[in-house]
Amino acid sequence: MYLSKLSIQNFRMFSDKVEVKFSKGLNLLVGENGCGKSTVIDAIRVLLSESEFSRKGVSEEDFHIDYQTPSSEPSDCIKISGFFSKLSEDQKVEYLTWLTDTFDAKLNLEIQHTTNIRNVYKQNRWGGKSSGSIFDWEPLNDIQCVYLPPLRDAERALRSGRGSRLSRLIANLSEDKLKELRGHSKLMPLEEDFNSFNSAVSQEEEIIHAKNLINESLEKAAGTVYSQKTAIQFNPLKYERIIESFQLLFFPNSTSEPSIDLFRSLSENSLGYNNLIYIATILAEFEGLKDKYTTPRILLIEELEAHLHPQLQIKLLKFLQEQAEKNDIQVIITTHSVSLASSVSIDNIISFNQTDSGSMIVPLCDCGLDDETRKFINRWLDATKSTLLFSKGNILVEGIAEAIVVPKLAQIYLKRMCSAEKCKVSSLEEAGISIINMNGIYFTRFMQLYNGYKLNIPPKGEKESKTAYVERIKEFKKREDLYEPSEYTKVSSIPQKCVALTDNDPSKDSGLPQKGEHLKGENPFLYYKKQSEAMTNNCRVFVNSKTFEYDLAIESHHNAKLMLEILLSEISSPKWQSEIKKQIDMINSDTVSDDAQMAYFILTQIESSELGKGLFAQLLSDAIDDNFDIPLYITEAIDFMLGIENE
Repeated sequence: MYLSKLSIQNFRMFSDKVEVKFSKGLNLLVGENGCGKSTVIDAIRVLLSESEFSRKGVSEEDFHIDYQTPSSEPSDCIKISGFFSKLSEDQKVEYLTWLTDTFDAKLNLEIQHTTNIRNVYKQNRWGGKSSGSIFDWEPLNDIQCVYLPPLRDAERALRSGRGSRLSRLIANLSEDKLKELRGHSKLMPLEEDFNSFNSAVSQEEEIIHAKNLINESLEKAAGTVYSQKTAIQFNPLKYERIIESFQLLFFPNSTSEPSIDLFRSLSENSLGYNNLIYIATILAEFEGLKDKYTTPRILLIEELEAHLHPQLQIKLLKFLQEQAEKNDIQVIITTHSVSLASSVSIDNIISFNQTDSGSMIVPLCDCGLDDETRKFINRWLDATKSTLLFSKGNILVEGIAEAIVVPKLAQIYLKRMCSAEKCKVSSLEEAGISIINMNGIYFTRFMQLYNGYKLNIPPKGEKESKTAYVERIKEFKKREDLYEPSEYTKVSSIPQKCVALTDNDPSKDSGLPQKGEHLKGENPFLYYKKQSEAMTNNCRVFVNSKTFEYDLAIESHHNAKLMLEILLSEISSPKWQSEIKKQIDMINSDTVSDDAQMAYFILTQIESSELGKGLFAQLLSDAIDDNFDIPLYITEAIDFMLGIENE
């Protein structure tokens, strides 16, 4: 039994009804700030009446207000519903009043924007369909829900005292034994030890002397008739009070076995490690109770990465995932960490996105990925590429050169657009757009997260060989003509724009393209350009004439001269220095006979010299000035991403 879906309406930023689907084990909520991740977590807490860190019920600020409308009033009613799936037969009995027609359990909560005589908002809570029945709190109370806030004070939560996390753990583990001994009017062994210790303490000379002085003073103050007697001992005599006085200590090295006097207070530990200890305590409690209770166990963690370095973040996340699978715990985590996002399967990721129409929530497992694509993305979703999950849009490029230079080109272009009052942002970063280096032409895989459709793969023919079938499917996926409605299915998608900048790569037999000329290319993924234009509003492919460096060079003599000067300063070969100088002289004298040949010369020098594309890109990025001419395919990509309209 796990929380499979959450419905929210009129709660904080969510006005219209939104639904969030969860997986059984690990759920990683990713996205930019302000898109609703914390709101979803708090909605779960309100629904399940979780209150460990000061959250039970709602406040005035929780009722949705439309800030776009002047003098807008708070919503009349907050509505939150939780759906629980995969109930066992025993759970169906326990949650009988919550069951739906599909044998899921549904918990509903409505909170009116009116208060009672105690100034508490009126609420109605019910299970299943009937809102008029008397609510049984026992099934709800049996759901174990623990919450860790983003700015959590783990030391305080672990501190000794009534209701401490440590005392709860020990109490739960010893509940059966305590109940049995109490039934026979017997003490727990720990209670007997404390009684013996208190008896010994009371006989200490200093203790007796202090006690006598107090009693004498008390008798003098109140008189013999009204006076009372006192005794001195350690306070916790009952087992429940004894365990509340316990505290956790730490030692920084787990590989050795130090004596107890070497352990230190948690106040001397780091914030990150105290958080680890706190999480370990919670998991220990879940582990200890797994055979005792069959009700859902939900762990909510905001910003798991808080106070932890990246390696420890990943280690902890992997452990939580293992525990979720092993002990049937549902873990729901919010994060801004690309390290965490790159460390789990996309099936565990729920993408939160802020759009013009509000926040949209998309589980990536609903994006219609085939098995091959899912495996590919999981392998390639490293810390760099996982940045795309936190962006307002993405530009996918083939290599390091584009990743270095395109941001500079975009900055120059956007400066011009701002001057022409066609744009209000001066960089891609300001617009929340990321440039992602694909290290190849794999953009079609990642774009499936954004395009909103899934191809319906034709079945294998009865007499068709496996080899023939594989080739037929390849052609089906990569064909350039448009698909019929029956050949694809609409699916969920990340509601952001995603473009690819790719090389045309014409064959050597085709010759060298002039500026703006597109010869037939050999890039195997050019088919997706036409497909994307016809099938989706979110994805586009923009293609150059040949390669990135070639197109930069052929764009203008100003560009070519700047690139040649970089080559001249870096290439040590006298022979090639002489050739480079000749090219520069032709530009200076305006005697260039073939721009394509010059661009090709620059490309070959970059590829064949000691420079390489990566180093050259760094030097070029530093040298580019405001007069640098930007190839059309790059400006068109930026226009599409930002919605810039050009004639």
